[in-house]
Amino acid sequence: MPQLFHRTDRFRFLEPDGRLAVRRLCPDALVLARVWSTGHEIALEEPERLTVLFPWAGRITCAVRGDVIAAEAGGILAFPPNRRQTVVEPPQNGAYIADVLTLPLRVLEDIQRAENLRPGSIPLRPKVLNAAMSRIRQRTGHTLTTGVLEPAVHSDMAVDLALALADPAQPGRSAGMRRVGQAVDLMRGHFAESISMTAVARDLGCSVRSLQIAFREAGHANPQAVLAGIRLDSARVKLLSGQGSVTTCALDSGISHLGRFAHAYRRRFGETPGITLAAMG
Repeated sequence: MPQLFHRTDRFRFLEPDGRLAVRRLCPDALVLARVWSTGHEIALEEPERLTVLFPWAGRITCAVRGDVIAAEAGGILAFPPNRRQTVVEPPQNGAYIADVLTLPLRVLEDIQRAENLRPGSIPLRPKVLNAAMSRIRQRTGHTLTTGVLEPAVHSDMAVDLALALADPAQPGRSAGMRRVGQAVDLMRGHFAESISMTAVARDLGCSVRSLQIAFREAGHANPQAVLAGIRLDSARVKLLSGQGSVTTCALDSGISHLGRFAHAYRRRFGETPGITLAAMG
């Protein structure tokens, strides 16, 4: 990607009148960017930096060492330093939109050593199972919307990334994570329904109290906050993909009062739902 990665070997738009815009923030070793594209192909090399992609509208497909992986709107991709070929496809009515975070791998490893974390293999499709990755996605979006990244937040994001990508089997880090992961998967599958924590705990064969403890140990405030975040993330995907109005997205999020929906949305993403919807223009 021009202005973003170490080297671009090939770049072409999918359509003759293609357009690309990159908003880039580089406060220090951490680099954040928001990418808008009408669709493109790119072959690039990134020899030193870890890359995490958060697509919000459209689809991204990457070929890495013979493997092909893809992410739809709302997904996540993560890459260690590598060479890869990427195809970015916009939704039917609008542009591909993604937030991107890159950090030198040596910085990540230094933080993990300082925090006594055992490095893990970087998953190409990391799940948002823990509070660290959730905060990274939220803070990346908020920072790119406001254009302001405080030094303390920058440092917190780097530490969160080290936590999110540490070895999940390390003693003291794996307790309760399987249960949290199962609960999050259940929430993602049924977030559009009226779902209670009692029902989630019953399906997992545990008590509500033990579920709350597992989420707290994973760094979340509580399971209800995670479910609310999943619903707001879905609303953002729909707005950026042109699949719904502010009103329908609010109702789908379980919030009938538009003012409360706008407040919760802005607190999570740093912008109002109306501004997100206007980005489709």
